[in-house]
Amino acid sequence: MIRLLYLSNRTPTISDEQVYDILVSARRNNPINSITGILIHGGGLFMQVLEGPEQEVLRQYVKILNDHRHSNPQILHISPTNNRIFEKWSMGAIDGDPLQFQYISELRARRLEVIEAKTFTDTMREFVKRLTAAK
Repeated sequence: MIRLLYLSNRTPTISDEQVYDILVSARRNNPINSITGILIHGGGLFMQVLEGPEQEVLRQYVKILNDHRHSNPQILHISPTNNRIFEKWSMGAIDGDPLQFQYISELRARRLEVIEAKTFTDTMREFVKRLTAAK
């Protein structure tokens, strides 16, 4: 099983209805593929964590690469994992303030380095806690 975190730009012409369609589709299809995760969007950005079997997560990411609603997708982190952070969410969603995305800027800056899975997991848990508290 792997965990993948990516950041992409939201295509300027995408509507809130189209973002909702992404969530509906993910919530319908992810359980079939044993994928869980969260989609955070705001300020013209998407950030998403996908967790699940390696081939399924990578297939899903390739679909995202080809999705016209995203541009400039960048993997910030990918690692093997034995435990899910978002085990109860086929696809959670948070409409986030773009300033909150800064919390993971260190991971983005270090994306070419090897980051221990525990460091990534702890950072994501703290990030989700902060986003949830801000709501």
